[in-house]
Amino acid sequence: MSSDPAAAPVFQNLGRRSAYLEVADRIRATIFKDKLALFQRIPSERELAAQFGVSRVVVREAIRTLESSGLVTVKKGPKGGIFVTQDYERPIVDTVTNLLAGGEANLDNLFEMRMLIEPHAAAQVAVHGSEADFAMLEDKIGEAEREHVADHSVRHRYIDFHRQVIRLAGNPLLAVVGETVLAVLYERVKGVLSADTSEVGLIMHRQLINACRNRKPEEARGIMAQDIEMLSRRFAEFSSGKRKAGG
Repeated sequence: MSSDPAAAPVFQNLGRRSAYLEVADRIRATIFKDKLALFQRIPSERELAAQFGVSRVVVREAIRTLESSGLVTVKKGPKGGIFVTQDYERPIVDTVTNLLAGGEANLDNLFEMRMLIEPHAAAQVAVHGSEADFAMLEDKIGEAEREHVADHSVRHRYIDFHRQVIRLAGNPLLAVVGETVLAVLYERVKGVLSADTSEVGLIMHRQLINACRNRKPEEARGIMAQDIEMLSRRFAEFSSGKRKAGG
């Protein structure tokens, strides 16, 4: 469907005042049924209220519900509006962050989740990956190596490489959970790695691509596990050092 505002979807009047959850359900159903394009604008609050036959307050609550679930985003300003998005990790990120803040989960749990997801994903890429997939991953490493040489942090590049491996595994549910774990972990370890550790990580990433290209899933699985274990150990050492320094 076109992203032209003139082609925006039209919603049927509900015929009565409806709870915001029902409005949210109708909008959600339309997004998926009509396969609305990513970043396509949907009608404004005023237009939605008229189409559904409800108040703008009801529509506003419905949009907040959809925004918190990652289905839409609201932008302010002259070019603002309500747009379709696919930020499905957002509600899971909030849940994981709350578990960490409340002490019900810890960083060891995040690394454990990575060990369950990413070695499996690497093995899948070794079995099913295409030459185009391997070339894309090599480009990611190239970007990281150039920034590393320029003495820039490559932590975000490291995370991006792992995110791409998870996506290439071909399981969207695995991708949502795996990318959520990476996003939360990134905020907590981005200042930890030394230059030496980053260089070793880049070497391991190249080894991983070679294993995938040579169709060696178990080798790819093992390399990914070693990569994660290296960061886990480095973070444990860093955390221990901070505790000792703090008395």
